[in-house]
Amino acid sequence: MTKAPSSLPGGALPALGAGPDRMPASHDSLARELFPPLTGRVTWGLTRIHGILAGIGHPLRRVPVLHVGGTNGKGSVGRVWAGILEEAGLRVGLYSSPDLVSFRERILVNGRPFPDEALLELAQELHPHLLRESPSLFEASTALAFLAMERAGVEVAVVEVGLGGRLDATNVVSPVVSVITNVTMDHADLLGGTLPEIALEKAGIFKAGVPAYTGSQDPAVLEVLTREAATLGVPLTRVGPPRGTVTAAGISLSVRTRRWGELELKSPLVGRHQLENVALAVRSLEALPPRIPITATCIRKGVARARLPGRFQVERTDAGLWVLDVAHNPAAARVLVSTLQEVELPAPRIGVVQIMKDKDVPAILKELAQGLDGMVLVTDPSTPEDRRWEPGEAELALPRGFPTRKSDSVAEGLEQARTWAERGGSVLVTGSFSVVALALRALDRIPREALPPSSGFG
Repeated sequence: MTKAPSSLPGGALPALGAGPDRMPASHDSLARELFPPLTGRVTWGLTRIHGILAGIGHPLRRVPVLHVGGTNGKGSVGRVWAGILEEAGLRVGLYSSPDLVSFRERILVNGRPFPDEALLELAQELHPHLLRESPSLFEASTALAFLAMERAGVEVAVVEVGLGGRLDATNVVSPVVSVITNVTMDHADLLGGTLPEIALEKAGIFKAGVPAYTGSQDPAVLEVLTREAATLGVPLTRVGPPRGTVTAAGISLSVRTRRWGELELKSPLVGRHQLENVALAVRSLEALPPRIPITATCIRKGVARARLPGRFQVERTDAGLWVLDVAHNPAAARVLVSTLQEVELPAPRIGVVQIMKDKDVPAILKELAQGLDGMVLVTDPSTPEDRRWEPGEAELALPRGFPTRKSDSVAEGLEQARTWAERGGSVLVTGSFSVVALALRALDRIPREALPPSSGFG
């Protein structure tokens, strides 16, 4: 790993204590060099992020921002936005979380990560402000992303909400459009125990007078979003599911727009839910100011190039067929199973599953059991102990007689599943970002944006 230049004042960042959003031991060394354990704990409020950004000149204040929140689908919408805007000839910054394999994935400019040396220098520049504000890891990451994108000269920024919305660190932006993909039960301990409560937190990204779009179909959620939009004078547009077809190679869809007419689109993203995400991303671009030059051709090409690792990612190796998907809440697991059934992947379908114990483990397993013929329940020793599940306890939530095996190693679990599925079957890796990341490494399918770039942005 490249070290921070010795000429930078103060040398390496000091260790700042531990916080609950610390990097797991399995994470790449770049993240640990950028942010040694921080004292700041995950607490609600925007005071600290405001303080950090004020100290570095409020980066991105003069850059158009597209802000996306919601429970699932944020990453897909963000990647589609970025692809279209890049096709329009713009220099596009993308900030998303969490990453799969490397922190590099979180901050991209025109699809490329920053050189490690550049990120390390910017982290050193943030050093005194982090010491002063004692932020959480996500707050520090957000400040770094905003500073990095501004220094790279981005002309438009795509920013993904980390958690919730109202008090998320990204909610300091002044967007030109806001999107809420959907609202389902997740992080109930932090956001609220009912859908309306969670929807209220998500609606916190609405800004007075700024157009907003949503793909939510739930009446209780729409009631909250509509009420909050009306209170702020926000023009809210609901985007319904478009017509389209789904295969294991991607989707085809037709999207009717006011600005570009009827668009026939193809995307490598897989799943019926991706029809909704792509349509939402495209329709919301109608709200952008005329100075951002988007054409129908830009949309077709941008949708066709947008990929998102770890979301129904289909890989074929000499050993057989693999599917990798980070579904880590019941709604995402339900969608994953629906996609498995619709694209008719070959049986037997064997899952390699690891779920963090702070998730709704029983509900996720019950959903996955609907589409799988067996599961290997794996444990990654590098997972923080307070989040590490107990497969022996978890399997009690599965239907009686459902076939399971257990492994203390993801690599070993992959081998077990591959043997179990035989050459003609399919192996599905799912349940958490962590297990998918480890599988990507084991299969030598590390995303391009997770690798160190060979040069700067030019």
